[in-house]
Amino acid sequence: MLENILPYIDKILRYTNEIFIIKDNENNILFINDKIKDYGYQPESLAGKNYLTLLSPKHKGKRFKEIVNNKKALNYEVEFIKKNGGIVNALATNSPVSDKDGNILFVVSTLADITSYKQLQKKLTESTYMDYLTGLYNVRYLYKRLSEELNRGKRKKEDIAIIMFDIDNFKKFNDSYGHEKGNSLLKRLGTIIRKNIRKGVDFGFRFGGDEFLIIVNQAGDNIAYEIASRIRESFLNLNYENLDISMGIEYYFNNSGIKNLIARADKKVYMAKKSNDKIVK
Repeated sequence: MLENILPYIDKILRYTNEIFIIKDNENNILFINDKIKDYGYQPESLAGKNYLTLLSPKHKGKRFKEIVNNKKALNYEVEFIKKNGGIVNALATNSPVSDKDGNILFVVSTLADITSYKQLQKKLTESTYMDYLTGLYNVRYLYKRLSEELNRGKRKKEDIAIIMFDIDNFKKFNDSYGHEKGNSLLKRLGTIIRKNIRKGVDFGFRFGGDEFLIIVNQAGDNIAYEIASRIRESFLNLNYENLDISMGIEYYFNNSGIKNLIARADKKVYMAKKSNDKIVK
């Protein structure tokens, strides 16, 4: 049966419905099929170019080195760049092909467009995990996301911090002006938070009532304090009489656990309420 298929292998590879790539040990493209035309490229124009030129700058080639060094297949998601600059979410498969002595001859890769799936996934996440009043994530998503970010931070050896805060005298404000005014205030604070965290890096949550929490990734160089300061300054510029926010900053260390991390930050919020410095770190 195989001998009947072999004469058509070239056509199968060239016209399959996924991007099919053969790369050398340096991640340079030896062959890429006609499916790449759907994304604005001509196959012959990519021969000899490095595979990373097709991916977003966040991809550095570390996983390709892992494939070559360990001589093992590896699958992962990538951001593939179309000729017009648009981003395509893709699932990349990568399989090294070796000779009889175990030396890698080349790496066979495919790219499957999963953009529609990722968009659907985002909509489902938003419908399940978004707080629609503030536009932030809700507490249901907090523990899932925080666990993921702490694991990523440990793996990449990056500092992770959280900022917790609430609105001083919010209950009195609600009692005096009503829940509609209170909700308007929370909505405005949600907007402030979203404007002052780094998109795609940090994550803002409504923890409950007038309580908020921010996950700060890549939290070196005092960035968590800078974010907290910007949020508080923007809040004070709203000029609500007798309202302020008390903020606590805590860093993750020594596998302390999520509940312990949040408890330490919450304690600092309480300290901030008793202090002239409304941001305690």
